[in-house]
Amino acid sequence: MGTESDLPAPTEWSGIWEVLGCKWTFHILRLLARGDAQFNQIKQKIEGLPASTLSTRLKSLQEETVVVRTVDESATPPTVSYSLTEKGDELAEIIMQIEKLEQRYS
Repeated sequence: MGTESDLPAPTEWSGIWEVLGCKWTFHILRLLARGDAQFNQIKQKIEGLPASTLSTRLKSLQEETVVVRTVDESATPPTVSYSLTEKGDELAEIIMQIEKLEQRYS
């Protein structure tokens, strides 16, 4: 097992760690773990989530290759949906394990 000095300093944390630092990220990942969803579906299902925050979170998750945005141009009007990537699926599994742990010890 490594020592504490092997860990990066908190100021060096970036990327996925910054994205996971937002409480809304966990809610979004939990929802998308159930299947693809459109922006308004996500907004309606996560109570209290402002549209601007959702937009920012989705962009950040896309940049970190956790979420993929798909445009269906064959639909009229075109529809946009969001889904988890393989990386996102793995993160969602970890979040579910943390929730199980919390339930077990609450």
